Amino acid sequence: YITELDNSKSYFLASDIRSFDRYKFAIDDLTRNENVTPAFEIYKVFRLRYKERMDYVMNTLVKMNHDYTVDEYYETDRDKSPWANSTAELNELWRKIIKSQALSLKLAGKKPDEITETLKGRYERFNKSFSQFNSEDVFTIYMNAITESYDPHTNYLSPKQSDLFKQQMSLSLEGIGAQLQAENDYTKVVKILPGGDAQKSGKVNVNDLIIGVAQGKDGEMVDVVGWRLDDVVKLIKGPKGTTVRLLILPAKTGVNGPAQEVVLVRD
Repeated sequence: YITELDNSKSYFLASDIRSFDRYKFAIDDLTRNENVTPAFEIYKVFRLRYKERMDYVMNTLVKMNHDYTVDEYYETDRDKSPWANSTAELNELWRKIIKSQALSLKLAGKKPDEITETLKGRYERFNKSFSQFNSEDVFTIYMNAITESYDPHTNYLSPKQSDLFKQQMSLSLEGIGAQLQAENDYTKVVKILPGGDAQKSGKVNVNDLIIGVAQGKDGEMVDVVGWRLDDVVKLIKGPKGTTVRLLILPAKTGVNGPAQEVVLVRD
């Protein structure tokens, strides 16, 4: 559950994680008794940490002036990284996150003002999306963490997810033939489906990161970094035979590489 909330270890502090230990050997009994208190107690701390991080980001963007001559590194895969011990450590981590994202946009040819506006818009969307998170969403994440602990093939479907599942089974909308999943703030391609347009195009590959989606041949490219996965999928899906354009960070270059636009026809 903690991993689902903060899989990049960039919000919680080490002290928060230690405080959650009180639930470590109680969750099974609490669940049996239909008690989901840990879900909301842990999420309450996450909301606080999230707000702290967004306040820091917005203040950083106002006075953004990165020095790219400094020899420093940002590790994007933080699975084995320790939790930050202090707010100062988190601030340093997020300074590098913002710098890395700004550099990606710089490599894509954007000017300083455009970089600032893009990142500002991106994090404003983060906040808007986060503000729409409700108790049903929290319950869904928690219940899936529980069910998948016992059986990776067992999932809890909220009413909204159930409707999406029925839509997918009825094939009322067409996609591009790619299986996607959320990874950190990105939408990642995890599987190319045989016979789909993604495979036929030869331009979409496993581990590519989708950062933008546009409709038709000349529709505006919408920055989708930080979006919920189901909202990104909604943009990608559409009537059969229509065009969708994707802005992709190729797997071979990752978050540091220049973005490429790929034009696909839904089928």
